[in-house]
Amino acid sequence: MFERPINGVAPAVSMALLINVCLFALLPLLLDRNSVERAYEEITSLNFIRIRPEMEEPREEKPPEREKPPPEVLPKLSQQVPKPRQLKLEMPDLSFEINPKLDMGMAVAPPEPEPIMDFFDQGEVDQLPMTVFRMKPLYPFRAKRLGIEGSVKVKFLVDAAGRVNRVTILESNPPGIFDESVLKALPSWKFTPGELGGKAVNTWVSTVIEFDLE
Repeated sequence: MFERPINGVAPAVSMALLINVCLFALLPLLLDRNSVERAYEEITSLNFIRIRPEMEEPREEKPPEREKPPPEVLPKLSQQVPKPRQLKLEMPDLSFEINPKLDMGMAVAPPEPEPIMDFFDQGEVDQLPMTVFRMKPLYPFRAKRLGIEGSVKVKFLVDAAGRVNRVTILESNPPGIFDESVLKALPSWKFTPGELGGKAVNTWVSTVIEFDLE
């Protein structure tokens, strides 16, 4: 009973061992073949891979900047000030001859000197004017030839500087004979001025000038 199974197992075991030995022997070949096939597949796969070119992202093109127009330069307006016109006035040439036969009219007397204020009479001052220089009036030739004698009463003002002003004839005897000589001589007279309170003042002086033949 027991030998039958042993005889059936032995061939099976030996068969299994043989198969294993064959597998171990063929295993390197199978491994090499698989690696070659895989490498070939990788090569063929690489041959058919198409590399897509990198697409550059489209750049946004900026619109070209417009050049700013140059600022308008306004022309300078030069204000021209009108020059004032000079009016030339041409005076007519008035030429005329003076006829000596024409009446020249009344002689115009020279203006009287301006009145001197703050004057005093002889009785109002502390010190009377004193004569410093006195030129004797000329004796008129006609009166001297005719032997006429006379006198002239005059009034004049001695100012604070001792000068004679405003000569006035009060009385003359005979009238009109010696007046001109007196009027010419008196302006050259010099005096020390009258004083009032130690101050020189304008003083009225009255005197009589005698004309005697010697």
